[in-house]
Amino acid sequence: MNRTRQRSLNKIISVWKIIYYRFICTLIGILAYPFFVLINARFLNMNVTRIGHFCMEPECFIKEGILGMRKNFHGIILAPYNKVPNIRLLIYWKPYITIITSPLLRILLDPLWHNKLTMYDVQDYTSNILNKSLLYPKIQKAYFGRTPLLSLKELDYQRGWTTLQKLGIPKDAWFVCIHCREQGYDVFEENQAYRSADINNYFLTMEAIVKRGGWIIRMGDPTMKHIPQMHHVIDYAHLDIKSDWMDIFLCASCKFMIGGASGLCQLSKVFDVPVIIVNMAPMPTSLFLGQPCDIGIPKLVWSIKEKRYLNFKEIFNSPVGHFFRDYSYSDAGLKVLDNFPEDIKDVAIEMLNRLEGTALYSDKDVQLQKRFKSLLNSNHCSYESNSRIGQDFLQKYEYLFND
Repeated sequence: MNRTRQRSLNKIISVWKIIYYRFICTLIGILAYPFFVLINARFLNMNVTRIGHFCMEPECFIKEGILGMRKNFHGIILAPYNKVPNIRLLIYWKPYITIITSPLLRILLDPLWHNKLTMYDVQDYTSNILNKSLLYPKIQKAYFGRTPLLSLKELDYQRGWTTLQKLGIPKDAWFVCIHCREQGYDVFEENQAYRSADINNYFLTMEAIVKRGGWIIRMGDPTMKHIPQMHHVIDYAHLDIKSDWMDIFLCASCKFMIGGASGLCQLSKVFDVPVIIVNMAPMPTSLFLGQPCDIGIPKLVWSIKEKRYLNFKEIFNSPVGHFFRDYSYSDAGLKVLDNFPEDIKDVAIEMLNRLEGTALYSDKDVQLQKRFKSLLNSNHCSYESNSRIGQDFLQKYEYLFND
């Protein structure tokens, strides 16, 4: 048999395997449906392998139920220990959701997990799909002002501060977590290098926060660049003390988190910690977090041919506002540019001023916020968000509102 016929045969076999599997799933789902109606429960179709999804999706499911935005039923998650990005986080979600961690049960129950009769698709909260407004900002906006779902457990609090004191951070000190996504994480994110940034552009921000009396905890994993030794800066990403429970402690205990187009900042959000997201792309995602305490600034888009920045309307009123792959930008002759160090520093100072009650906003600042948000429509993932764009960013790039 020649290779062409073999490939054709393999395709046919693959198609029939899919059809057979779906048939089995449907049959099992029909048989199991009455039982799930009786116990008022459904499996939650969610991404348990990524920290951002493993924070956002359970959080939105629970808040959606509390707000009465969905039918009241109990959620079940299949999250084997060898798949979840933070095992300690399972303990925090268990009061709200039944979590099955057995790999064997995951295999046996997989047909029910993928059956529409017994499954609830929570990925609708966070999926980056063209022309689809996400539920995440709406749910966050509606829930704002209520008690946070999660609070740090006493064990994690005590051992966390004990560890920080060993690193030289006093118990009465405050700190800010910084996470800058780098290419070492891009193993599973094909064609999304635009989401990464250069940690060197954050050094000015680190210095500014330290000047205000704070400490810096650089978050991440060992694949990231080492940073030079700096006063009151801890490169936690490369320390032996790094662990799941310490990640949770740091993200839940910091004064605020500086994150970006990566999921770790969501670990702070589920503990109701204010978050700044910088280097966000595509531009409409810069308001994604949804709550008034959060601030974002987007990456600007550069036209290689015309040698200029695209203005805001050119991005929001075109497919560029929905570009989620590197090739989309390159094929259009565009380049996504990292935020300048000064822009990151300015938004960090704004957050500090807000938390300390000293932030001042002029009538012009208010109008610039309204102008930026007016560009959002129901096709953008940050539509109806209550977050704000950095004050200095909008003043500096006000000219990009012009056609």
